[in-house]
Amino acid sequence: MKKILFGRNVIRGSALLAVMIVITILSFAAAGILSYSLTTYRNSVRQAMTDQAKELADSEMENLYFEWKTEILHKVPIANVELTLPVGPASNTVSLQGNTFPFLNTTPTAWSVYRYLHWDQVAGTSDGSATGIMPGTVNEIGKNFYFTAKTSATITSPLFGTITYHSGRHFVYSSTSLFQFAVFYEGNLELAPGSNMLIQGPVATNASAYLGTVSGVTLTLASSVYYFQDYNGAADPLSGETDAITSSGLNDPIYNPNPDSAPPAQAAARQRQVQKLNSQASFIGDVNVGADVLNSAYAAAYTNPSTGTVDPNEIYRAVIAPPPTDSSGNLLTEDPLVAASRMYNTAGLLITIDQASSGGAVTVHVGGRQSDGSVSTTAYDTDFASTLNSNNSTSIIGVPVNDSHGTAHQMLRYPIVDPREALNGKSAVNLTSVNVDNLTTAVTAAIAADPTLAANYNGVVYVYDKTDNSTVNPNTLNGILIKNATTTPNVSDSSGNPLGFTIVSDNGVYVQGDYNTTNITVSGQQVPNPSGIMGDAVTALSYGYDPTANHYDTSQANNGLQSWANRNATSSPGEVSLNGTYGMTIDAAILTGNTPTNTTVSPVIKSGGAQNLVRLIENWYSDPNNLQLTITGSLGQLFSSKYFQGAWPGTSSFSALGGPAYLQPHKRNFSYDLNFQQRTPAGSPTTTSFHKGNFFLW
Repeated sequence: MKKILFGRNVIRGSALLAVMIVITILSFAAAGILSYSLTTYRNSVRQAMTDQAKELADSEMENLYFEWKTEILHKVPIANVELTLPVGPASNTVSLQGNTFPFLNTTPTAWSVYRYLHWDQVAGTSDGSATGIMPGTVNEIGKNFYFTAKTSATITSPLFGTITYHSGRHFVYSSTSLFQFAVFYEGNLELAPGSNMLIQGPVATNASAYLGTVSGVTLTLASSVYYFQDYNGAADPLSGETDAITSSGLNDPIYNPNPDSAPPAQAAARQRQVQKLNSQASFIGDVNVGADVLNSAYAAAYTNPSTGTVDPNEIYRAVIAPPPTDSSGNLLTEDPLVAASRMYNTAGLLITIDQASSGGAVTVHVGGRQSDGSVSTTAYDTDFASTLNSNNSTSIIGVPVNDSHGTAHQMLRYPIVDPREALNGKSAVNLTSVNVDNLTTAVTAAIAADPTLAANYNGVVYVYDKTDNSTVNPNTLNGILIKNATTTPNVSDSSGNPLGFTIVSDNGVYVQGDYNTTNITVSGQQVPNPSGIMGDAVTALSYGYDPTANHYDTSQANNGLQSWANRNATSSPGEVSLNGTYGMTIDAAILTGNTPTNTTVSPVIKSGGAQNLVRLIENWYSDPNNLQLTITGSLGQLFSSKYFQGAWPGTSSFSALGGPAYLQPHKRNFSYDLNFQQRTPAGSPTTTSFHKGNFFLW
């Protein structure tokens, strides 16, 4: 029988086996691909969550920086900044709303955000800061405070476990006093002294500088001069000397960093010492002056009542002015950073004087900043009750005068005539004096007796005559007289460092006789007590100035003034200026306003220049001792005077005054107090800067 072979079936079986093998391989490949895809997808989702954690941690870092910066600008003490942030070291972690990932069909738990801020105090220093050149400044010496900031964002997922991202940065807060300069002007700086002058210390202006001298007089500049717009009429200092000074009949200043030696080559010295600023300095934190005066939320707070328009000058004056109010006395909304710059809001002592009606009683109250940041006008009335009595020989407040019976007593709001303001149509200045000797005694006793005052006293005394003269004594001004101030209050902080003493007023300030010439002891060395004077205008009065002789008296001719012969400046027997000649010495940082030069009106208004920033209203020239006026410290013009707006009258005679408004001393000496580079007066306005270091992981 013939056999039949099934070879084709064998072939088919092999093909089926091959197909099955391929399918198996493809299945494994597909499973591998699926597994890889799932792993890649999971990794992608995990990376997305990690990226989200990074963004959240970095966002919290920016928020931490903003909060840290804001609290410092609001003048929270450095030591308390890290404790008062929304989340401080005591409770660093907060929970935020969780996020849903629908593609995973699961909802992770809420994000946990960790914030940490620590002040890295510099060992061996009294305040934990490092002293050095401030970054981004014109070689200004300031204090640098260092902080370490850390944030992290953590989320726990059932699928991915715990995911955390850490972010770290170093923050640096730098601060330097405005009084790092011998002379500083917010507006145009004009300086053309009538007698030889040496300025040792830097000079700066946020506008243009015009420096020179008349024939026979020298102005020696021993340090740097910084300007923002023009120098003597030109953009650069070299052509400025040629274009403006010589053509106007003034001599060039002498540039000499070593005044005891012969001047160097002037062109090269001028080029080294005179520098153009890249940007203007800011003295009210991060306030945008242009934006604030246009912002509807703040415009009312910065409206000049005389013009009815918003005025940047109102922001610059904030350092000496009380908070703005409406016609009913309600506080107006203003930029909180401007509010923090007000000495009224931060003063350890706030002395207010008020006369409610013409001929009515004058009330005096004492308050100050409280621990919760509020301002009380009466908190310390009891502490100072016995020293506010105007008839008390230990009174802090009151002008000593004789009544019609010859009885000596203290009088509040005593009207005197200021010749410069009389020429501007103001009949009198209602003067209230502060006896600094008595103030020192009273403050020392009150601090010892009142723990609240002891905790809040910061060396700043704000004195303010708030009387509305439009109804009480029309056409007059309010003034504060500082007297008996050879020795100023010396109170130390908890670390034993001197707080210094700064007296501030929104009124005009008159300083009579030597001021702050008694040294204090710091670390075994005799140094000046760091002191400041701030006011709408600052006028120096000789020791012999007599308010009674300058009393506003309508029976007198010449605007109620006594005769010119009775307006001579005199010194006390012990009043000898620092160079050994008779005169008056003020050792203080002075911040005040001026009446800017205006050549577009007739007659032309002249500021009198920086040499007349501290005003005079007596005959200083005729004293047989050849009186000299010495100012050791720092001079700053941050705003235009709002109330004392009389133009500089020069030394010409005026028939309306029966003589000149004043005659200048034989010499005015001015020197910068180098101690301000280490110890600045209480409440000094500051330039500030904030820096964020590079990221680090922890």
